[in-house]
Amino acid sequence: MSEQPEKHGGPAACPKTFCSVLPCALICATIVFIVWHVVSPRPEPTRRLWVPVVVDTNGNQMILEETRQLEFWTPSIKTQEYLQKDGRVAGDKEKWQIIPSDDVVAQFGAVLHSNMDVFGYRRVEVWGQGRTGFKPGWWWTMNVTTNYSATNLAHIYQKFWKAPQAVLIEVIDNRGSKEH
Repeated sequence: MSEQPEKHGGPAACPKTFCSVLPCALICATIVFIVWHVVSPRPEPTRRLWVPVVVDTNGNQMILEETRQLEFWTPSIKTQEYLQKDGRVAGDKEKWQIIPSDDVVAQFGAVLHSNMDVFGYRRVEVWGQGRTGFKPGWWWTMNVTTNYSATNLAHIYQKFWKAPQAVLIEVIDNRGSKEH
């Protein structure tokens, strides 16, 4: 009688090619996963751009959370001298910058500070040039809650000054990580 060769493994046995490819595929998948995990960017907590701190008389510090600074320009009494420089007359788009005194500027500050979302402001005399000629004015920095937006300020600005053009407002947010 002739003997038949013995079969190994039965139906559960895997073909040679599958059994040799499987460990290689698992190793490659593991390497790809490790590299992806190490290389992929992690979302970092947002850093604060500035931290407003209130220091009590006894030295205790409290960070004001969720605040922002709004910075912008307004005219001063000196602005008109540079609008009419070289014998030219201020145009209709510039006339709002001619003010009778800096009392008008103080009134504008009072309007701003009347809003409960405004903690306060400071203003410094500056010289600069944007879309118009080089001239003096006031540079304001307002500390406000995040409920007070640049749009709120622009509306008040344009209503008070009767400015016919857009208002440039720089916004600095104090949101982010409590670490500083």
